Amino acid sequence: MTTDIGFPAPDVFEAELTRMVDLRLASRIAQRDATVWGPEAAELAATRLGWTDLHTRAAGLIEQIDTLRAELAEDGVDRIILAGMGGSSLGAEVIARAHDADLVVLDSTDPLAISALSDGGDLERSAMVVATKSGTTIETVCAASAFAQALLAAGIEPRGRLIAVTDPDTPMAEQALEEGWRRVFLTDPSVGGRYSALAAFGLVPAGLAGADVQQVVDEAAAVADAVRTDDPDNPALRIGALLTAAHARGVRTLAMAATDDSLAGLPGWLEQLIAESSGKDGVGMLPVACGSVEAPGFEDAHAATALGYLGPAIGTHQPISGVAVSYEAPLGSQLLVWETATALLCAGIGVDPFNQPDVEDAKERARALLQSDASAQDDDEAAPTLVDGPVIVRALESAPVSAGEDAPGRTATDSDADEPAGAGDAGQSLASTVAGLFPSPDDEDGYLAVQAFLSAEHDEAAASLRELLARKSGGTVTFGWGPRYLHSTGQFHKGGRPDGTFLFISADPDSGPTVDVPEAGFDFARLQTAQADGDAQVLADLGRRVVHLTLTDRQAGVAHLLAAIESLPDAAPRRPEDEVAAAEEPSEAGDEGADPVDTVDAADDVDAVDEADAADEADAIDEADPVGEVDSIAEPDAHAESDAPVESEVSAETDEAADTVTGTDTDERAR
Repeated sequence: MTTDIGFPAPDVFEAELTRMVDLRLASRIAQRDATVWGPEAAELAATRLGWTDLHTRAAGLIEQIDTLRAELAEDGVDRIILAGMGGSSLGAEVIARAHDADLVVLDSTDPLAISALSDGGDLERSAMVVATKSGTTIETVCAASAFAQALLAAGIEPRGRLIAVTDPDTPMAEQALEEGWRRVFLTDPSVGGRYSALAAFGLVPAGLAGADVQQVVDEAAAVADAVRTDDPDNPALRIGALLTAAHARGVRTLAMAATDDSLAGLPGWLEQLIAESSGKDGVGMLPVACGSVEAPGFEDAHAATALGYLGPAIGTHQPISGVAVSYEAPLGSQLLVWETATALLCAGIGVDPFNQPDVEDAKERARALLQSDASAQDDDEAAPTLVDGPVIVRALESAPVSAGEDAPGRTATDSDADEPAGAGDAGQSLASTVAGLFPSPDDEDGYLAVQAFLSAEHDEAAASLRELLARKSGGTVTFGWGPRYLHSTGQFHKGGRPDGTFLFISADPDSGPTVDVPEAGFDFARLQTAQADGDAQVLADLGRRVVHLTLTDRQAGVAHLLAAIESLPDAAPRRPEDEVAAAEEPSEAGDEGADPVDTVDAADDVDAVDEADAADEADAIDEADPVGEVDSIAEPDAHAESDAPVESEVSAETDEAADTVTGTDTDERAR
């Protein structure tokens, strides 16, 4: 297990690392000291630190998982479906993927995804894990109801095929116990959702699907002593200090790519952990999951983006920002290290890592839409900005604001000229409307978020939008399937830095099958539409630029959108050597070529920033340097922040770490 750090000002990184060590942050977190994040966060933190020692309490749970898996196999059940959102599904998904376990993750309200539950002959060999910490998550509850209805229609008793994972005394726990579900795993309430990968939420579904969850727990245990130690070599402290120091210098985006095949699912899990923990109070680190180090938006990312190699650092370039981290370790170690590093980042930037204050707004708007009359919704829908083939385009408007007053989330520098092309102008094309959402080349904090309320399985071509838009815009682009992202990056979109533009994509409800939500009074298409419309309008009311595309035909609509974007010119290369390579076929090595980089250099191997070169448009690479160390980093004025160690609300006066949460002997109880 190795951690390599690259930072353009090693003294700044070392100062932040020393500060965290001196404040004993790592050991205090491990001992459940709720004061680490300041007095305002202490009350909630006292109820959310059970994740720090889950590896010591998993033995009994794993034994129960193995027993249940054997019982299901005897009944001919070998297909495990997981219904869950956010932390209730992402941890299990990354574990199952790392172990090639066939876990079907249902974190969608798309009617095509729901109807697939009962397609073919798979239903007879299927069981569903219903995972919800609150016991009331609407997507999960509706999916479980649909699955039970499908079982009944097939003549299968649902009680023997339903397994609950939830906190004690939740509505889901009460229902499952009352109805006599196959098994009920009651989880530790002191473990928050996005920190629950090593709890029952991660281990039960993955283990039932065939993952070696004991190995994952052992991997976490192997690094646990190092993670709780106040030592500069602690990998969590090094990563946390790097991200905190980077954030203070204006490097507030983290592009992540797995370079170890067994960690391919890790960027998706980290998106939720980092975005939902840090993205609030107008600050935070924006995580971007990239498919590989060659993907647009990774190595060619701008000077406000750090690179995260999940596995060994590979590739041919140093990051333009000069900020990078590589952590080589197995999955279980990665989970515990990144959880701790994220908690440390939040302490460094002064936010509560365990709340999500802006998530509820979109849920409330969706509930209101579901409770209103469907025909009234159609009447209230904004008129199309334009119709381009199978794509209906609507540019959403924000709530009115008084003269001289800024809309929430906007600054006085925003102007009508910044509105997306096509807003209110029916003469614009689909391509120009999308291009109007591209982040400005001069605004390295800006990003475009694509929210696809479609089926990841049936509309998989839409997933290529992130790389395509990154290549065309030259800026930061994220992608999320809806409503999955609402439980992941949705908090950052509304509570983090207000620099995003948003492209929503959904299907016309009449274009797919009608799948009713049992006893709910609405179907899944209406639920999905309400979730998309609700979040889009919340963002528009916050002053964000939002365009919503409705596809009248899914397959044709996605293809039409991809073609329209492909017709746009590629962004100009950010690196001089990339421009030369693009102009020459085949590429010829010249004096301006970049040196290959085998690993990310440790902080003390990266030359400090030359302040006199801060206005340069590109990083200077010293060709005489055999490992391609960064000699200067171009930092626009907007990012030229103080090099002083980041201040936090953590008190250095604390003599002893208080154990403010009483742990229990077991993590989960099964009934």
